[in-house]
Amino acid sequence: MDRGEVLRLYDAWADDVYRLAYSFLLNPADAQDAVQEVFLRLLQKNCTPLPGRERALLARITANYCKDCLRRARRRPDPADQEPAAPDTTPGRLELRAALQALPPGYRAVVHLYYYAGYTPQEIAAALGLTRSGVYMRLTRARRLLGNFLKEGSP
Repeated sequence: MDRGEVLRLYDAWADDVYRLAYSFLLNPADAQDAVQEVFLRLLQKNCTPLPGRERALLARITANYCKDCLRRARRRPDPADQEPAAPDTTPGRLELRAALQALPPGYRAVVHLYYYAGYTPQEIAAALGLTRSGVYMRLTRARRLLGNFLKEGSP
């Protein structure tokens, strides 16, 4: 893939890649690094997405990169690197954000892709390497957990 094509994809999809990476990593700096790495991998691997399937390819690369980051972080946790993000003080947002952050990463990613990015369950399944029924199950379990967290008032 040539540089111009990668730049075109970056302009079109960088925000979506960032939001997906943030839903996995929960750290703005790590999410920005993920965006750079995803588009760098596109450039280095020289893979060309099918027309109309760019979004799915970017979601797949982003999810895989974030899973790798989380796997590495489990092996070497370093809490000194984490900076607290500026809280959103909109009423109800703090509780929802806390509840979303309390979800396991797999559930968080599915919720983000379905509700915020507008993916269909079939697209999510393809992007994350799940079955369609697995996506539905994760959505159901995530909704149940979010409902419990929000009823209790704290995750």
